[in-house]
Amino acid sequence: MWTRLDIITREPHETQNRAIRRTHLLPRLRKLLDNKSFIRLRQNQSLRDALFVFVLTRSLIFIIFICVGHLQVITIVDGTTNVRDAFVRFDNASIARQLRKTMWRADVAHYMVLTQEGYLHQPFDIENHRSRQFAFFPLHPLLLWMVGHVTKDLMLGGAALANLFLFIGLFFLHKLTLAFGYDQQIARRTIFYTATFPVSYFFSVPLTESLFLMLTVTSFYAAKKENWWAAGALGAFASAARVNGVILLPALLILSWQMYRSLQIKKILWLLLVPVGLWAFMFYSWWACGDALAFRTAVAHWGRKPDFFLSAFFKYLIHPHTIIEPWNFNLLNAGSALLCLFCVYILFRRREWALAAFAFMAIFLPLSSGILQSLDRYALIIFPMYLALAIIAKSERLDTTIRYVFITILAIMTALFAANYTIAVA
Repeated sequence: MWTRLDIITREPHETQNRAIRRTHLLPRLRKLLDNKSFIRLRQNQSLRDALFVFVLTRSLIFIIFICVGHLQVITIVDGTTNVRDAFVRFDNASIARQLRKTMWRADVAHYMVLTQEGYLHQPFDIENHRSRQFAFFPLHPLLLWMVGHVTKDLMLGGAALANLFLFIGLFFLHKLTLAFGYDQQIARRTIFYTATFPVSYFFSVPLTESLFLMLTVTSFYAAKKENWWAAGALGAFASAARVNGVILLPALLILSWQMYRSLQIKKILWLLLVPVGLWAFMFYSWWACGDALAFRTAVAHWGRKPDFFLSAFFKYLIHPHTIIEPWNFNLLNAGSALLCLFCVYILFRRREWALAAFAFMAIFLPLSSGILQSLDRYALIIFPMYLALAIIAKSERLDTTIRYVFITILAIMTALFAANYTIAVA
């Protein structure tokens, strides 16, 4: 009785307090919106364009993740015919739980194990599954470990971090395009093509794609703004995330030559920081397993061995009818590599030597493994490719065609990834 009387007595006061709080909150909100820094932030075209592209594309991807994750297929025997029906129901499992299951695919599992257990501290043995995890560089697992301690949810926290990196990468890619002297329309097309590339769902799961994109773009942007120490430091983080982060060093040296027409040693000495990330991992590998090149041996175990960089294309031309095979969407992988090489040619024609060199080296390394597998993922993070596409897509017809092709294939591949088809997770 007293409890009920207390609630009845307290309700008007709580309503009044809420009204008072709203009265005080509105002026504070107006003051925040009228703040000059906030106004400048709202008027920042790079921020607005990046936010629009990010929200649009990530909404598409996560809607597909959620719907396919909750898809149930049943087989009905109708006489002599088996009929399959599909249902999308949200009452059988929570969305968060199903998203964790949907994103637990292929390399994500390796990173989760590394985050929780670390690298194996014993002599390197390629027959040991844990030893093969030296193929995965340490920066991403370290960041996941930090996020896991904050959020207590390694999978969803890692996905949130990946999407944050993607947004930052799109923002600075827009600014970098403007810094190279191109207009707003080209900058918008560049980030839109980046976010809608057929396998760009990898940007939204706990993998290194969005992290590497952000680090390479920001390193180039810092160099373009003559902030060489930041360019070198970001490059070091890039080489600690992926081995091909070291290609930033020659690419940025070319950029410095373009900017100064001479080697300004004092200014670009900071670029020697770029391979530090790789060196640090090599030293750690030597200390942990006795092999500084353990990552190279582990990668070779998965079939990536040195070969002539066009041999993969020649092998595919022998059997061009093999469009798809387990773990390898041959046509998409070959098309992605050819598109990247075409964009390299476009950049060379426009005398964008540094961007062209970075793009060529970034696709040359995986092509030199002699296999087409995962080349779409390697092409995904080569940001100069999207700039080249944006440059040539001046006509509305070509721009619209690229958008429709990219979005259509992206939707299909995202659904296949969520359904755990090997061609979409490799």
